[in-house]
Amino acid sequence: MSNLTRDIGSEDLKIVDVVNLLKEDKYLIPTFQRDFVWDAQSIKKLWDSMFHFYPIGSLLYWETDSYLHTHRKLGGFEFPHDEDTVRKFKEWKYILDGQQRATSILVSMLGGKGRVEDDKDFDYTLFFDATKAEFFFPDEIETRKKAVSDERFLVRVRDVPEWKFTFYKEISSAEGFDEKIEHNLYQLQRMFTDYKLSIIRIKGVEVSEVCEIFERINQEGKKLHPVDIIVARTYRNERDGDPGFYLRDYLQGLRDVLVENGSRWQEMDDLTIIQMVAVCLRKRHTEGRNPFGITPASLDNLTTHHFEQNWESCEKTILETLKFLTDQRILGPSMMPFIYLALPLCHYFDQNKSPNRDIARQWFWRTAFALDRLSSSTEVYGLCENFFDSLEGSQEPTIPSLVLSKTKLVQASYYYRNAFSRAVLAFLANQHPKDFSDPQAEVLDNVYLLLSQAPNLHHIYPQNFLNEIDEMPADAETNSLMNICYLRARTNIRISNRNPLDYFNDFKEVRDFDGILNSHLIPAQYTKRDNFAPSDYRDFLFARAELFCNRLDQALPDVAVQIVD
Repeated sequence: MSNLTRDIGSEDLKIVDVVNLLKEDKYLIPTFQRDFVWDAQSIKKLWDSMFHFYPIGSLLYWETDSYLHTHRKLGGFEFPHDEDTVRKFKEWKYILDGQQRATSILVSMLGGKGRVEDDKDFDYTLFFDATKAEFFFPDEIETRKKAVSDERFLVRVRDVPEWKFTFYKEISSAEGFDEKIEHNLYQLQRMFTDYKLSIIRIKGVEVSEVCEIFERINQEGKKLHPVDIIVARTYRNERDGDPGFYLRDYLQGLRDVLVENGSRWQEMDDLTIIQMVAVCLRKRHTEGRNPFGITPASLDNLTTHHFEQNWESCEKTILETLKFLTDQRILGPSMMPFIYLALPLCHYFDQNKSPNRDIARQWFWRTAFALDRLSSSTEVYGLCENFFDSLEGSQEPTIPSLVLSKTKLVQASYYYRNAFSRAVLAFLANQHPKDFSDPQAEVLDNVYLLLSQAPNLHHIYPQNFLNEIDEMPADAETNSLMNICYLRARTNIRISNRNPLDYFNDFKEVRDFDGILNSHLIPAQYTKRDNFAPSDYRDFLFARAELFCNRLDQALPDVAVQIVD
């Protein structure tokens, strides 16, 4: 956006002024706003509120020099300008809040046919019954005519602003005219001369803030996402043999490829995909200031041309990145420690004919467990340029060291949104855990995940079992990450809340059961004891934490790993 001088203002406009601004395309309705959905009763209630001079809420619009795709038809009204003409405006005003109210007023005044509930040819032309002070639509006109003494008491609302000074003199001669009818007609006319709609303007606000504003004020509870604005901004209609462009079709095309391959990465959100495209374009840009990046402001620089010219190669890079993550047993976005981990990898794999996957793998796991969480765009760019660009060149950059704390692993409680929890679970998944009942049955195979939607997390020492034990050590958290493993649902149900020394006996005849335990990093000696003492649970947690740290250390031969208590 070229003008970033923040500005907010308001004005009060008459109903007719708002209608004229809408029908002349001075106010636009972007396509991220839902279609016109109000029913007849809602529209009549809106007009009744204005008739009684009740407040109906303000209209909020965003004034910007960024073009967004807009609705060209709403209700029964088709806006006058085509897309090419609207694109040539120097400035655009997009309604962010009040679209349903604004459209209701527009179609009621201009008339026309559109869909209302099951009636696809509903006539929106609004009328007013002066005998009852009620608004109604043409579907009631015949019934209303039979109930009044003179049809002139049934007024077409759009005619009211054009009433001449002789109107009251002429209608006063109608049979049944009285003070009540006169008052209702006067109030109707006064609505058009004195009732004002509050219009609020925001200007000089970036996309990210517009999304925040929209979410805060939107009465339907709908959230506006930066992707909605990117999609609307890059949309192009098909015309004169020139193919149209709709970014959501491209996003869905990528998702279809993932669906066909049974990948849970189909659940990845659109913003991450667009950020991965931006990372690729950032890498390819070599001259001048780099306009590409992952923040909402930087994503605003992506144009239709950028997507069209680069989508095929970027899609290849994205799929290669997701394949790499899948090879680490990160089987979908829900298993990622944090999603920004994917962006430097995407940068590295883009147009790289011989990536060092071993170094990339070690970088991934080291970073997943480090304190630096890639929480900002600057950190992402730094890794892309200072680490992965060097790796792609002749240099062999050193992966930073890593400190692993057994106490931290033991004391950390499982929480699915916590990055450390997800890192631990991701590395446990990386061990290809087998089901307790079958050494050949991988818990996290694609078919099982497709059937069950999610892996079953099992507390090795069931929480209900531990809660019934007296004198448990204070530092032995029942929901510790070191007390969790992956199992299939059927096995988890079979185990229930039993003592591990009991339920492990159920599987002792399973072939290579020690190998199965090893795939879960479960110290076998704690499954073969004769009885359970409260201190055994704490000892088990630390023994498993040590196994976990040692296995992670082995997986990182080029990283200086320090294991501390």
